[in-house]
Amino acid sequence: MRSVQEDRRSTSAWADVPAASHACRTALLPDLRVVAEIRQVARAFLRRCRVSKAVAEFVVLAVSELVTNAVIHGEGEVKVQITVAVDVVRVSVTDHNPVSAVLQEAGLDGESGRGIRLVDAISDAWESNGEETWCEFREARAAA
Repeated sequence: MRSVQEDRRSTSAWADVPAASHACRTALLPDLRVVAEIRQVARAFLRRCRVSKAVAEFVVLAVSELVTNAVIHGEGEVKVQITVAVDVVRVSVTDHNPVSAVLQEAGLDGESGRGIRLVDAISDAWESNGEETWCEFREARAAA
């Protein structure tokens, strides 16, 4: 995993979250071993942004599923961006595969095919336009 960048778009101090949006970006090699690392990075970033624990766990699960999907089905480097705004957390995962992610029906014994369906179930919105698949979670901040 390459370095993680945090982008602060605010005139307030970082400790004054949720005044503005903040982003965490990284680029990953297409290797399933990085999935656990990006989950840890996502969890720490969401905690720092004071995202509620319940929503943060859904976001981390979505990050895990989208990154796994990109590593398995994508092409080349995988880029992950998590953006936390006042009332929305957005996860964006990109790779170089022009084919959109789609909902699939996994068989009872199937070992794959559930990731996007899971993202659909836990997020407020999601979409895939080929190279990018994103999802959003609304009302994500913990009470002050």
